[in-house]
Amino acid sequence: MIRKEKGRPAGRDHINGIEGFWSHAKNWLYMYRGVPRQYFHLYLAEVCYRFNHRHENMQPLLFKLLKQISIQELRPILVRKG
Repeated sequence: MIRKEKGRPAGRDHINGIEGFWSHAKNWLYMYRGVPRQYFHLYLAEVCYRFNHRHENMQPLLFKLLKQISIQELRPILVRKG
C-alpha cells in the first residue's frame, strides 16, 4: 500500500521512478522490434545510462567515455556466452 497525501506519494514509499524507467525503456526499445537475447544486457545498459542522464547533453558524455576505455576492455562485455 502506498500512502498518499493530497494525491502524491508521501516519503519514499512510491514506485513512480521504476515505472518511469520502464516506460522510457519500452519507448526506446520499441524501434528495434525485438532485441537479441544475447545482447539484451547491452541494450538495457544503454537505456539505463540514457535514462540517468536524460537531462544532459549526451555527446560530451559519450566522447568522454570513449576516451577512457579501450576496445580490448570492451570485447569481453559485448558478447556473453549462454
